[in-house]
Amino acid sequence: MKKRMQKKNPVWDWRGAVTPAVRWAFLCCFAAGFFAHLFAFTNIIPNSDGISRVSDPQQMTVSGRWFLHYATMWNGYIQAPAVIGFFSLLFLSLSAALTVQLLRVQSPVIGGLCGALMSVFPSVAYTFLYMFTASAYFFGLLFAILAVWLTHKYRLGFLPGAVLLACAVGTYQAYLAAAASLALILVILAGLEGKRSGKELLCLGLRFLGMLALGMLLYFGLLKLFLTVKHLQLLDYKGISALGSDITLQGILSLLWLTYKRFVQYFFTGSFAHYTTPVAIAANVVMAAAGLWAFVRLIRKNRCWQKPAAFVLTLCLCCLLPLALNLTVMMGEAMPIMRYALVFAYVLALALVDRAGERPRREQKPPKPVLVLRLTGVVAALLLTIISFNIDNLAYTVSAQAHRATLSFATRLVDRVESTPGYQKGMEVVVIGGFPRNVYYADIEAYELVEDYSNYSSSVIPRNKHVYYYLNDWLNVPWQEPPEETMIAVSDSSEFRAMPLYPDDGSIRILNGRVIVKLASQYKPKQPYEIQYENRR
Repeated sequence: MKKRMQKKNPVWDWRGAVTPAVRWAFLCCFAAGFFAHLFAFTNIIPNSDGISRVSDPQQMTVSGRWFLHYATMWNGYIQAPAVIGFFSLLFLSLSAALTVQLLRVQSPVIGGLCGALMSVFPSVAYTFLYMFTASAYFFGLLFAILAVWLTHKYRLGFLPGAVLLACAVGTYQAYLAAAASLALILVILAGLEGKRSGKELLCLGLRFLGMLALGMLLYFGLLKLFLTVKHLQLLDYKGISALGSDITLQGILSLLWLTYKRFVQYFFTGSFAHYTTPVAIAANVVMAAAGLWAFVRLIRKNRCWQKPAAFVLTLCLCCLLPLALNLTVMMGEAMPIMRYALVFAYVLALALVDRAGERPRREQKPPKPVLVLRLTGVVAALLLTIISFNIDNLAYTVSAQAHRATLSFATRLVDRVESTPGYQKGMEVVVIGGFPRNVYYADIEAYELVEDYSNYSSSVIPRNKHVYYYLNDWLNVPWQEPPEETMIAVSDSSEFRAMPLYPDDGSIRILNGRVIVKLASQYKPKQPYEIQYENRR
């Protein structure tokens, strides 16, 4: 009878795996995320991309995101902040729970802090500034972490893991860094246990590496298939279409140096991310000190040097950690939304503190060094959570003010046009230029802390095409964007060059049956990637 019962037992006991630390990671991630991003969930804050996504099926195969259309199904392809926010936090919380379970964090406090940091990390706020696609992106993140989880838990788990990774990267390419970082962290922690030989540790690392490599092969194969079936080409945008076509040793070494440099700048200098203030740098230093202290304590506690091959391999892998965490730099320009993997630096430090703080069962009270170590890690994590909370809401404040400024500007612009002598309903309106930033710039010192400030400071219509997106999709003003040839011809005309810039008198004129609005001195023709994007499917 006992043998029959044993056969029916599941391969993985989920009840035993859902420890208090895992539960607290889920709950704290959801709760902290709810309060940190509540403003974004209760308001629609369009940015320069979001204004064209009131309703959009997210067919972004041309950007290499062939799975994004399917991952966006949760919110029905429309701007629905409350629904998108709920699903986003659900996926984030599941990701945090899986991460804490994978790292075998025991302390509920540390597990909860890992979850909180994963939901308030500034990259999350920047993702919610692209609310129209946020739930899909966090669904992709969950797939990336689940890919690592399957590979770690099951002998053949790298096969379904590779499929999930391909879908994750097909949703947003930056989540390759999240999967690679978590996999590397797991191998490092396994090496610090002092139980595996160098061969065993190498096999574990190769299994993760095989999942990552197979996942990327599947990603590129499926991308090629989607492009072929849809008769599309990758966008000529930031080197996407030429990715991997011009690889040289000098170029690789240059990118490697930049990756490590940006890693140090992000956490310890503030010259990479504007929101890395002196207080944030101090908290990062404290967190790094706690992690390093715990790292050394684990080496001594587990006598890792007794397995020299595994010990040396672990130290070498630690040197690769900044590369994995900041892998998006290798892909090109690492915008704030692309840096989510960097949060795993904090998660690793907390996991090390948790493991180094484990006390023998017979001891009634942990020694003072352990208490100091845990307290240091917890205080640093709490401080970083508060800092990130403030940065998140500052980003929302900047973006909301930019929308208000844009709304005010666009409304007055429409009124000026309709008040122009000779204007008749249905006339073609040719607007040359975007929001005149030199006239309406929001000069508030605190706003400088917001990364990618130029996109959120004053307006959501920085380019010519955004003017028509905003008027059509947000204000229901039926001014259709003229053909490219018309825009160029008007911009090159002597009459247009003689007009003053808006809002001066004479900046709006009726010429040849068209209303001409001069927001810029010259029209900037659309780039090839913009035309490709407009024809996406």
